[in-house]
Amino acid sequence: MVTQICPKCRKNSFTWYISEILSNITVWSCTSCPFQIFEDDNEEVICINCNEKTNTFLQNQEEQFNWCSNCDTMTNYQINE
Repeated sequence: MVTQICPKCRKNSFTWYISEILSNITVWSCTSCPFQIFEDDNEEVICINCNEKTNTFLQNQEEQFNWCSNCDTMTNYQINE
């Protein structure tokens, strides 16, 4: 499986799998740090930086943001309260 740059630790160890329990949810996790976050597969949009449809909304209990897997940019970062 191809890995991506982890938005948290910045290592090339961010991988994903499709949830068997929740429909349309992809689970992203890092093999180098304890970061795990969820993607709603219906939320993918065109990235304003690279013009590819690879910008997704990622969310967990602590934070949420848009992340482009093609150009590795993070936007609209928010901490969940």
